[in-house]
Amino acid sequence: MSGLGAQLESEIREQPAVWRALAATSHARTFSNAVSERDVVLVGSGSSLFVAMLAALALRRRGVRAAALAATEAAFERGASRGQTVVALSQSGRSADVLRAVELLQPQRLIALTNDARAPLAAKADTVIDVGAGPERAVPATKSVTAMVALTLWGAALVGGRTDRSAATLCDTADAVEAWLEDEGANEVTAAAERISLRRSVAMVGAGYGVPIALELALKLKEAAYVHAEGFAAGEFRHGSSAILDASTALVGIVDDASRTIVRRPLDEAERTESLRFTIGEPIEAVQRLGPRTGEPFNTLAWLVAGQWLALQVGRARGIDSDAPRGLTKFVV
Repeated sequence: MSGLGAQLESEIREQPAVWRALAATSHARTFSNAVSERDVVLVGSGSSLFVAMLAALALRRRGVRAAALAATEAAFERGASRGQTVVALSQSGRSADVLRAVELLQPQRLIALTNDARAPLAAKADTVIDVGAGPERAVPATKSVTAMVALTLWGAALVGGRTDRSAATLCDTADAVEAWLEDEGANEVTAAAERISLRRSVAMVGAGYGVPIALELALKLKEAAYVHAEGFAAGEFRHGSSAILDASTALVGIVDDASRTIVRRPLDEAERTESLRFTIGEPIEAVQRLGPRTGEPFNTLAWLVAGQWLALQVGRARGIDSDAPRGLTKFVV
């Protein structure tokens, strides 16, 4: 493997193995036990914030009072959030913004989700969960993001007594995504990326779990391909933001069965604008679908991998080395 974004491609491909390793641990149970009977604030920055948003939604669906908070906004939110259980998410465990947020929030209990159990964040925590993604050398985070998503969704399911998210279904998802990466399905995303690379901007829309996924994939396009991209709640996109759609844009919908009706509306309305239209996840008639198909329990992992691959290939089409985006480092100090 060589060329632009070679390290990012390698780390995208390593993700199914990371999930299988996670399936063999008790980390989801540890997370579940730590948050099941408490008010919870999940704190992160960048990709970790979007994982926090997804995890908070999953916990609220199970009856836990949970909120996601941008670490950089902690100074403005500490009045309501101080003294609660805080879940701090950080790939490096060294983000200055996350460490400062922990100080400001003065948690009653701190749970650290990190990819480095020896980092300063872990040293502050009452409970440390090492997501075990292994080294990430490309600046855009991939393995640590999907590992955190898998762990928190599985843990939230345990809080609610659900059994469909399990070691077995996580391994099934790993198998399906790995097969897709090795098959022609990934080539379809590469072809779509070449078309998107010629457009001025990209809108990612979703509903439910699709909203934080849309935000994360828009970030990946900005990091890896220098494309103007934004993530939206699909219903809210129609309340003004859809005015951006024209022949210079692309619209990508994140779709599952629960969100299909909401996401379909902006995609249908975009047809007359000459925007490129795609879905990730479930199909919508007359719109090209991208990415692997998996079972519902961990379909978010498939969505993330499809979007990561898309961002990598858009970057390559634009002649950009996605391993080291300009002006960015692996963590912010």
